[in-house]
Amino acid sequence: MKRIIIVLWVAIISSYADAANLANADSVLPISKLGSINFTNYPGKANTYRAILGYSQQEREIEAWYFAGETSNRAMIIGGVHGSELSAIEVARELIRQLQSGPRPYYSVIIIPCLFPDNAATAINNPALIGTVNNKGRYSATHTADPNRQMPALGRGFDYQRSTDYLGRLIEKENQLLLKAIDAFRPQRIVNLHAIRNIDFAGIYADPRTDSDGYALGYETDSSLAVDMAVYIQLQKGVVPGNKLLTQPSSLYYKDPIAALRGSIQKRNLTGANLPGGKGHGVSLGGWASTAIADPICPDRNRPAIRLITVEFPGYKRPADYRDQTQRQMMQQQVSIYSNAIREIFLGNYYVEQPALSTFARN
Repeated sequence: MKRIIIVLWVAIISSYADAANLANADSVLPISKLGSINFTNYPGKANTYRAILGYSQQEREIEAWYFAGETSNRAMIIGGVHGSELSAIEVARELIRQLQSGPRPYYSVIIIPCLFPDNAATAINNPALIGTVNNKGRYSATHTADPNRQMPALGRGFDYQRSTDYLGRLIEKENQLLLKAIDAFRPQRIVNLHAIRNIDFAGIYADPRTDSDGYALGYETDSSLAVDMAVYIQLQKGVVPGNKLLTQPSSLYYKDPIAALRGSIQKRNLTGANLPGGKGHGVSLGGWASTAIADPICPDRNRPAIRLITVEFPGYKRPADYRDQTQRQMMQQQVSIYSNAIREIFLGNYYVEQPALSTFARN
């Protein structure tokens, strides 16, 4: 029977086995309860849990991992928004492995390694096309909008009854699950894991936060967090040319408008890629999450702006997709370095969000 009720199946991890072997649920928790639970003190045998947020269009599991942090501050890591960007999914899975065996992060975190598993499977099943301009696996179908352009209007919550995006298009099931998880968990910061074909633009980027009317709240700490992550990667011999660290350090993605001064209107890129039927247009996760919500229709979903970091990993291929052993080793090193930066800097005690960053305040 098709599963239409979103549940969180929590399995206590007794070993560092692969996710596929962790199927026995210790308890069942409705995802609506996520927002009210202090996960640090959640009863259990360990501080690590595997969850099933729901199921894809083709009934694949959309898994999530929860790692209790040293504090109640909350973060979320999302991979596989674009299924063709297989390397970004590898970064998420490497981060899970690191957190399983390492010390607790500062932030309590939920990691969704692959939001669109059907699309990722399409890419994997066409190995000759991985990393090519064909972009096999980026879109769920020829007519569907870009998965990263299916968010509600800026400053507005996700309407569970209509389930439509800023342009009135039906939001895909997988993104609906993500939006409900964000509403329930209320992360203060998010990493959106992507990969980029042109490695000249690989790097770490931050979306400027605004109030619900689009007025800038200040970009200094968002920028500093992104640049610090990029510096960490470069010092570990990682590839982050898009941040221009040796010339003029930048944390803005090259296609995005410049960061506005505090109290000024922040321009947003709502056009995205110029694709047939406008399917590349719409509100991105970065723009939607970094805008505070003050919605008279869905007031229970109002929230402050979320600090949003976009990671653009160099190249779409996983290490295993490279034929040459040296290339495989080099790319595995890049995967580890990028995940290290997320673990050490993004999930660390850096630029911790302050309650004073209000949904409504512009001052």
